[in-house]
Amino acid sequence: MLISETLLEAEAELVHSAPIGVGGTCLQAADASPDTRSGRKVPEALRQWAAGRTDFPFTAVVDHYQVVGRNGVRPHVAAMLRDLHGKSRSDPVLAEWLPMTFDDNDASYSSYVGLDYFDQVVRSADCQRVDAFVAAAAIDLALLETRALAAAPRPPQSVRTRAAVRVVSQLSRLAPDFKLNPSVAAEGVAALAEAGTNYDSFGSAATLALRSVPEDIGAAVRLTLLPTTRLHDEQMFIRCIQIFEGLYRQIATAISTAITDLLDGNAADAKDRLDRASGRLEAIPTLFRVLTTMPVDAFSIIRGFTHGRSAVQSRAFRDVEFACAPRSQRSTDHVPKAHDEQPTLEAVFLAMRHALPDAVPLEQSMRRLDRAWVAMKRGHWGITLKVIGTVPGTGGTAGASYLQSAAKVSLFPGLPEAA
Repeated sequence: MLISETLLEAEAELVHSAPIGVGGTCLQAADASPDTRSGRKVPEALRQWAAGRTDFPFTAVVDHYQVVGRNGVRPHVAAMLRDLHGKSRSDPVLAEWLPMTFDDNDASYSSYVGLDYFDQVVRSADCQRVDAFVAAAAIDLALLETRALAAAPRPPQSVRTRAAVRVVSQLSRLAPDFKLNPSVAAEGVAALAEAGTNYDSFGSAATLALRSVPEDIGAAVRLTLLPTTRLHDEQMFIRCIQIFEGLYRQIATAISTAITDLLDGNAADAKDRLDRASGRLEAIPTLFRVLTTMPVDAFSIIRGFTHGRSAVQSRAFRDVEFACAPRSQRSTDHVPKAHDEQPTLEAVFLAMRHALPDAVPLEQSMRRLDRAWVAMKRGHWGITLKVIGTVPGTGGTAGASYLQSAAKVSLFPGLPEAA
């Protein structure tokens, strides 16, 4: 993708003139060694791997990408990685990860966030592993922000750090299937209660917790932070998107399983699954508080660098909506349909409700899920309006006005009016 000179200059100005953290450069770019910045050792490391002499040099590649951003990687390095992708079919995990390193000409939301790699490593239907990824991404985000605050203490970074630590303190709601050491949330709450900016105890507990996640999931978190710019804000943005994707997949799995429960006559189990899904959604405002710390100028640059990688392409988001009720053509213009051949939760419920002894509480749970989903979409619309205004979206939509319209669409439009 061709980035305009104006955008390149704007990104460089923030990197070179603004401090580390919110509205400025990332820690990796600020602290990089000359070798990591130039990436001069990466080609030889790749050749050694291709010759079968070493393991794949993930660390060298990721470190270089985080220091210069995907758009700052020299073309011959990206070309080598693209070429190696054609020879990596025997390693499905590597085959799904490599496209993240050379997607400049065919950029997509999936390659930006690492969704195909996520599917290969984390596995969307495994709730415990998905929650482990969500927790690890949230902890990594909080550690990233605390380190930025330590490097360059400023009020905007302090606000961001508090918001990120608050997300970790809410992991029992966002990722209830991950058994987080209670001391992490407790240290987070203690840090938030203080007026100062000392997060040392929280950082120590969070670092230990991050090491406790399954090794391959921890690696997935490390390897999927490949921003396009050198801006600290983009790293926060990627982490938030990844957490949202994990949540969407948990919601989609809960709804799909609830449909099966209902078809088996287990309305109580279906209700419990929907309530747990609602609980996750109701904790999302903590993530929005992090996103609202995004400076308008920084996000304007990030949007320019990530054109074509719009969240409107999220499969998991659409899986949720397709599983609940038939969608109108307008709401599905930007994504392929995924559940045309499957009965929706609304259809199954309406067909069975008169025979279900637990129909009323189940319907209440469906309405709770709907309220939480609509509230989440309204929150997305509000943040978009604040950060980018009314300009068109990068995924071919009308931007904030599209999100405003989408936020009005119920998950279950066929349910009768509540009494």
